[in-house]
Amino acid sequence: MKLTVLQENLKNSLSYLQKVIPTKHQISILSSILLSVKENKLTLSATDLYLGIKTELIVETKDSGDLIVNGELFRSIINSLESGKLELELQGNSLVISQGKTISKLSCQSSEEFPDFPEVDGDSFKISIANLEKIQNLVTFCAGTDQSRPILTALLFKFKEEGLEVVATDGFRLSNLFLSELGSTEKKTILIPAKATNELYRIAHQNNVDEVEILVSEELKQLLFKLSGVEMYVRLIEGDYPPYEKIIPPDFNLQVEFDSETFLTQLKRAAIFSRDASNIVKISIQKDQMKIFSESPSFGDYSGEIEIKNESGMNGEIAFNVNYLIDFINAVKPETLFFGMNESLKPAIFKDKERNDYFYIAMPFRVS
Repeated sequence: MKLTVLQENLKNSLSYLQKVIPTKHQISILSSILLSVKENKLTLSATDLYLGIKTELIVETKDSGDLIVNGELFRSIINSLESGKLELELQGNSLVISQGKTISKLSCQSSEEFPDFPEVDGDSFKISIANLEKIQNLVTFCAGTDQSRPILTALLFKFKEEGLEVVATDGFRLSNLFLSELGSTEKKTILIPAKATNELYRIAHQNNVDEVEILVSEELKQLLFKLSGVEMYVRLIEGDYPPYEKIIPPDFNLQVEFDSETFLTQLKRAAIFSRDASNIVKISIQKDQMKIFSESPSFGDYSGEIEIKNESGMNGEIAFNVNYLIDFINAVKPETLFFGMNESLKPAIFKDKERNDYFYIAMPFRVS
């Protein structure tokens, strides 16, 4: 097998695979890339058995065949070369990569051990890059990262006739986005790993595509994303998602509005003193004033106030992890925030006053 390819094209294609290839894995084959050549096309494939990516590019060749190389080493070698043509040639058990007088030999092996990608066939729909960006910015940051609780590392996609509801929670906070233009006559619920949607958005943005095609095979519990010469295979997470609807209060006794930027400034100041106190800040609402307070057992305390619009006329006190509030404001970037609560230990809601398709629930913390 011998081929000629542009370094910049190969480097770009390899960048799609970077998050699928662990530098070290108990199963060595999963640290590898499969190179397949057929009819002037080079297909690169990598998988960790949960997420798999295939991408293809045009090359100059008269051959066909396939082989496996260490993914991290191969990517490092290609990235280190200069732009322009380079040659790849199989010589015995080595892949020879040459560009001018620069020659690298990389051990390779037969492709027989590489896992097969599933044949995903099922219902399909398309999602625009604009909606994908909303999911990425407004929802994904709330997904959990603890692999011992895989359900919480997923995004819930709930298809309804009225639209698509996308939910993420790590058990301490919850984001809920509703996309009315993605309604479906067939109601279904799927759990997609947040890692997959992260990669999908990165690749879609890198390719500057307008939309992504999605195929769902509930029988195989697999998902296939298709976009501009790239295919991403995703194993759906199985299990019962937490009954999140039960923690969302139907209404709130205390309802206030205030300037988001002013609130964020106060939170950042309070965060300085909350670092060795589990990042907890207290919020106290009295009439038309909100007080933000934090204290450090070792260094002191902070207190700040902002003006609010309190049409409910109610007062209240509550405490949050300050990072959860800062994350929300940085993600949504609202001008005016709506905040609603009932009791100091019951879930509270934050919303951008100007939009009705999204809300954020934060669980409060008990403080003495």
